[in-house]
Amino acid sequence: MKEKILGFKIEWGKISFDGSSLRDIIFAEGKVAERDYERIRAKYETSHVVDEIEARLLLKGNPAEVIIGTGFSGMIKLTPEAESILKQKTALIVMLSPQAIDLLNDKLKRNIRVNALIHTTC
Repeated sequence: MKEKILGFKIEWGKISFDGSSLRDIIFAEGKVAERDYERIRAKYETSHVVDEIEARLLLKGNPAEVIIGTGFSGMIKLTPEAESILKQKTALIVMLSPQAIDLLNDKLKRNIRVNALIHTTC
């Protein structure tokens, strides 16, 4: 995990930050990690699902807000359990990934405690 992120850029299939790049990310407590594709695909046969395990990761550090970037076409969906967990504990913002990256960068500049999951393809 990288610490002290200065800003993110997105293009199809990758997110760049501080000289590094990853496919899909979970940003929590100021640190970046790649999503666990093997677990998600094994359980759901797709990477287009955010489940309760990822929801709990997104609540680390007690963020004021959680942003979900649903991809360029909005394919990512939250399970009902994940949506419920997040809405009970924080403000949940769900939007297309390019806009989600812009919002995440803005929140980071303003020192707002925010976590995010960003999908970089469809």
